[in-house]
Formats: sequence, C-alpha cells, structure tokens
Amino acid sequence: MSKEVLKQILIDLDTFIAQHAIYVSKLERAIKNRDNFTHKTCHECDFGVIWDSKVAPIKDSFPDNIKSIVDEIERIHCEFHEISMQIDPKNFQTSDEEKIKKMKKLSNLLFQQLLALKRLTKEE
Repeated sequence: MSKEVLKQILIDLDTFIAQHAIYVSKLERAIKNRDNFTHKTCHECDFGVIWDSKVAPIKDSFPDNIKSIVDEIERIHCEFHEISMQIDPKNFQTSDEEKIKKMKKLSNLLFQQLLALKRLTKEE
C-alpha cells in the first residue's frame, strides 16, 4: 500500500523537479530586478505540501533502503529552503552568490535522490 502511494507521487517527479528549477529562477529574477520574492518553507512549497501529506505520514512503513532516501530527500529539501530564506533580493549581498550556488547544488542532489527513489520503487 505505502509503496503504491510513493509510486503514484513519483509519477509527478518531473513536475517536482520543474517546480524547484522555477523557484530558483524566480529568486534569481527577483534579485536581478531588486524585487520582492515570497520565500516558502520546505513545508509550504507545492512539493513540500504533497510530500508532507502523502509520504511523511507513511515513511516509517518503508523498507530501510527506501526510508533512508526519503529522509535524505526531506533533509536536502529543507536545507534548500532554509538557504533561500537567507537571501533578500532587494538587498542582495556578494555572499548571497554562494548561497545561490549552494541552492542549485542542493536542487541537483534532490533530483538525484528523487530519481534513485523512483528506481527503487520500480524494482520492488
């Protein structure tokens, strides 16, 4: 049952990946224009809302190999948003460039973990 829920969510994997790419893009555009940007926590973004409502409540029922990837996805995703919230597009600092790089790196790690999870759920 729980693996089926996970498989269903991972069908939308491309959408989740696209949403994170768009988030970074919008933040960069806000920085460039010194404009407002509505930061979201890892529990407020579209991915986080779905993840928290469908995956988090059942993650303890997963085998250890899947649960460890789920935990890593949650960690990476929240770190991504925590870094994002440290950036004020209206008052961009040179040090924020490193934060943007770190966010992009975390996005790539998130995508890799999601793809690994998708592969694992297909195998089982």
